[in-house]
Amino acid sequence: MIFVQIAAYRDPELLPTIVDCIAKAKYKNDLRFGICWQRHPDEHCLDEFKSRPNFTIDEVPWNESQGLCWARARIQKLYQGEDYTLQIDSHHRFAENWDEELIRQMELTGSAKPVLGSYAAVYDPSTNEKKGMEPYNMVADKFTPSGTILFRPHVIPGWRDLSAPVRARFVSGHYFFTLGRHCEDYAYDPNLYFAGDEISLSIRSYTLGYDLFHPHRNVVWHEYTRQGRTKHWDDHTTATKPLVGLAWHERDVISKTRLRKMLREEDNDADITGYDLGTTRSHRDYEIYAGIDFAGRRLHRDTVKGVEPPCVYENAAQWEESFLMHQRLDLKWEVRDLEQCDDLSFVYFGIEDEAGQVLHRYDAPADSDEARRLASTRKVEFSSNTRPAKLVAWPVSQSRGWLKRVEYAL
Repeated sequence: MIFVQIAAYRDPELLPTIVDCIAKAKYKNDLRFGICWQRHPDEHCLDEFKSRPNFTIDEVPWNESQGLCWARARIQKLYQGEDYTLQIDSHHRFAENWDEELIRQMELTGSAKPVLGSYAAVYDPSTNEKKGMEPYNMVADKFTPSGTILFRPHVIPGWRDLSAPVRARFVSGHYFFTLGRHCEDYAYDPNLYFAGDEISLSIRSYTLGYDLFHPHRNVVWHEYTRQGRTKHWDDHTTATKPLVGLAWHERDVISKTRLRKMLREEDNDADITGYDLGTTRSHRDYEIYAGIDFAGRRLHRDTVKGVEPPCVYENAAQWEESFLMHQRLDLKWEVRDLEQCDDLSFVYFGIEDEAGQVLHRYDAPADSDEARRLASTRKVEFSSNTRPAKLVAWPVSQSRGWLKRVEYAL
């Protein structure tokens, strides 16, 4: 049996997602759904499923909802001992026999407690077109000011030649397949709002003894744009506080404070009892494995490149040297220093270190302020393991190619 977990907030794609999930499963009678349906009184898309024995629907008025992780915590309580669990959002499409394939991939990992998860591929809800078969890994881009990590999807290199899932640093809550008992081992923190769910799911599952993997074959597609859907933060605003209790941004502040404590980024007064790390592996074990320094908000160069984990170090000095420094710069330059032409294609702006290694690049379009104004400025953020030494401005002509290169000391 597979326990399918769906948290849905006023989503018109919920019904098509359920229909496709069932239609594409090989063992349709082995699916049991737990759904937290956060709905408006005028929304009735699940009425036909209420009496079905393989559906447990937790109906919540939209104004009583407290966010994504709160909904997922409620769904976990609906678990009834199923062998496996699939956690998804309410806007997905599926491949034929997706259930059989995910179980097969779990077995290929060779792990006693595997987790399969990543960003799913893309589909268009207006046409049901699935765009691409490529499986993705989750690559850390940078720490945000609030302490969460921003992730990017990268196609897994050489995926067509792979015969098994690849090890992962991170997993996504919108496409997550593992043993059913994870619902009991991992208690969703209902006070987490939205941002931070993925890193929480990753590090807590890892420290609970679960091994993280990205599927090497894609069987799930996701809708990312959120177009045509009412979002939680659309409804839960300062204006609606008499109805909802807290505005979404107030919940978000509480959420990120708890997250920073759990990640050991800071020691604050948040009480995360029951929602802290596991004890099978330590916080430090995850940092070493994933290449992350949470307190310093630093990422290993292999982590940013998406190299398959674990990160390997010979000594403490090598560990320190491997981290990228987060850089923030206010750039200034004089456009009149640049060679002029009538057919400008773009202006290359590159931040380089003393050795000439490009640490950050931005190509300004010909009609942009950076390329046209007499004097210009730009704020940039990037990560590198060397310090920036110069800004390079380099115009490109459509007819003549690269023109004169100009350097500014930083």
